[in-house]
Amino acid sequence: MINSGERGLRLPGLNLPANRMTRFFNGDSLFLFSTVALVIYLTIIPIAVMLLGSLQSGLPGSWSPITFDNYVRAFSSPSLYSAILNSVIYSVGAGFISFVLGTSLAWLTERTDLPLKGLIYSSVLTAMMIPGVLFTISWILLLAPKAGLINVWLMGLFGLAEPPFDPYSRIGMILVSGMDDFYTPFLFMAAAFRSMDPALEEASLTSGAGGITTFLRVTFRLMLPAAFAVCLLIFIRGIEDFEIPALLGIPAGIYVLSTEIYLSVRRPPTDFNLAATISMFYLLVAFGGLYLYFKSTRVTEKFAVISGKGYRPRIVRLGRWRFPAVVSALFVIALAVYIPMLILLWTSFLPWYAPPSWEMLQAVTLKNFDWLIHDELILSAFKNNLIVGLSAGLLVTVFSAVIAWIVLRTQIPGRRLLDGLAFSGTAYPSMALGLALIWFYLTVPIPIYGTLWILVIAYVTKRLPSSIRICSAVMAQIRSELEEASSACGATFLRTFVRILAPLLMPGLFVSFVSTLTITFKALSLPVLLGHSGTELVPLLIFDLFESGRYSEVAALGCVTIAVITLLTLGFRRLTRHVGVNPSL
Repeated sequence: MINSGERGLRLPGLNLPANRMTRFFNGDSLFLFSTVALVIYLTIIPIAVMLLGSLQSGLPGSWSPITFDNYVRAFSSPSLYSAILNSVIYSVGAGFISFVLGTSLAWLTERTDLPLKGLIYSSVLTAMMIPGVLFTISWILLLAPKAGLINVWLMGLFGLAEPPFDPYSRIGMILVSGMDDFYTPFLFMAAAFRSMDPALEEASLTSGAGGITTFLRVTFRLMLPAAFAVCLLIFIRGIEDFEIPALLGIPAGIYVLSTEIYLSVRRPPTDFNLAATISMFYLLVAFGGLYLYFKSTRVTEKFAVISGKGYRPRIVRLGRWRFPAVVSALFVIALAVYIPMLILLWTSFLPWYAPPSWEMLQAVTLKNFDWLIHDELILSAFKNNLIVGLSAGLLVTVFSAVIAWIVLRTQIPGRRLLDGLAFSGTAYPSMALGLALIWFYLTVPIPIYGTLWILVIAYVTKRLPSSIRICSAVMAQIRSELEEASSACGATFLRTFVRILAPLLMPGLFVSFVSTLTITFKALSLPVLLGHSGTELVPLLIFDLFESGRYSEVAALGCVTIAVITLLTLGFRRLTRHVGVNPSL
């Protein structure tokens, strides 16, 4: 029983006795408000410092009078408008291809009697394991004008004097990017097709409409809001893409916003102020796309057709189209997944790159893999990757779980603002975020620039929005009775979180952790700006080796990297099955 002096008070989401109010504000509130300050430190302050840098003429770390000369220089230069146009064309074109490929495969696997569905799903998961820089390199090996396998094969087959394909072009960039990111619309649209009640489709068919008419008049319209949201997400990802524009666009003189920032910082004479100015425009474009994305996802609620009644998805019988459909699906999967992997595997066993032939089989060697084992730079890169990945994964996972708890479980004023601040990292293109961190840590007296810690902070900031969504989705399924009982028994927030909530959240925590760990082996845009001698990560090393023309070594390193990513993902996935408890309490 609680006496009149111990009536429950509504503090951060919990009913705490009055005699514990002082203790809460002395300990737990300090921890919670420190979390808010840390979010601001990670997401807002670096961007603010970079904004200040765009209004100055001095280098990072120096102070000069405020001026708009950098904006005048940027917007009076034709190269900026060309980069903007190229970015839009590239993002829209690549997004269209990836959406068509991914959505078509999603519809075939979820709503038809297509055979080999398990193979398609496993292939999509395999595609997620391939770093973008390796995917691009594999298509350079396939489509290189003089030595690319496909060009050589087609020229020999049809007697062509000139290669039919050129990857170093705007079309080449769009095609490669479209195939690289097909799994994103596949995963989103497959979930949408799987959860859609087929009652309206059945009513249309019963009324005499044909299959095509039903698809266009009913299915397509129901899926339109979700499809629009996915297209915007793909567009945002395309706008911030760096690997493909760098490897295919720069050699052809085709520059986008991400490569303009990279060249301004990396090529002499360096111009950090111009790069900061371009980054501010870059942020506006990304924030605009993110705003439209949020608006479109809210609209999807008006198109909800799932009710409490049970239903079974209607499976479309393909009939005579079954064989052409499965052949087309396997062809797309081969182009987007297996052919790029096979060309990397083939090249990794050669002393130099050459198209597959019986003669080159005699030159097969394990020299490249032996080099991987004994090269100190390679071993150092993998060590750095593990340090950054494990550290960033652990920090972002714990931090995301705490923020999700504050947003979902407390009544703290401004918690929605905290959620918005944490999610703002989604709109930060990686190149802009990397440049902001350079400005910030060259300006403030915190000696982490040029160390692995700046990479850890970069990945924590970038992965924070996704990790919060993962933790929030799991926490929303957990009732709060156990937490309230723990608090009523005198436990502090930290003790309750560690002993009660963390085991319940374990599946989601592991997903957040392993996704952050694996992304450090895949993403190039952050380490390409923040990496230095002694702090190289594997993606940056792959990029540098390819720029040096060491294709065989790149292929061997790429095969090992894909194997490491796959083993880490499968290992942690297996571990999640044995850790944690059922959250449906």
